[in-house]
Amino acid sequence: MLESLRNLKTSEIELRQQLPAPEGEWLIGRLLAKQGIANATWKARRLLIEYDADVFGSAEILSFLHSWGVRVAAVRVGMSSELI
Repeated sequence: MLESLRNLKTSEIELRQQLPAPEGEWLIGRLLAKQGIANATWKARRLLIEYDADVFGSAEILSFLHSWGVRVAAVRVGMSSELI
């Protein structure tokens, strides 16, 4: 699947509250299951999501998070394809 991803972008999403480990791992699993998401990492109050912007956008990611009850404080969208 990753070979088909062409227009990779990264969004850093700051959450309003820290996620407990089980919830963070569950959230990453849900994100990685979505078509167009290349990679996702989570650390305390931050999500770093790499996605194919031709398939998915940061607005769709925010909508997805909102549907799961994850409250977002801020979003930074970048062009980098490297995740920490």
